[in-house]
Amino acid sequence: MASATLFTDENKDLLAKMLEKALLEPLVPMEPAAAQKYMEQVAVRTATDNRTDIELFQMVQLSSSESTYVMRFALFENHQAIGLDIMDAENGQFFIPESCPICQLAEPTLN
Repeated sequence: MASATLFTDENKDLLAKMLEKALLEPLVPMEPAAAQKYMEQVAVRTATDNRTDIELFQMVQLSSSESTYVMRFALFENHQAIGLDIMDAENGQFFIPESCPICQLAEPTLN
């Protein structure tokens, strides 16, 4: 269910906006394993600061006006998501943004 939350149409639009916002920040190149470890620590600290827990980490492929990227998100139990590291899908280079955007997600509706 948590993964489905990220992939609703409304939330995919929010995630794309988060990517665009992150791409406007200075980006620091980093090796994949180091980026994952560092960004997951950022997510844990953010969850603790917001008195919530992490439900899952998910890599999501998104397109910007310039390229295709894969962005790691942490989904929190309070239905917020934080955008973490970004991978350029064309060359596999990972980047960490100077600041990580957070947004409130729409909850999925059950049919």
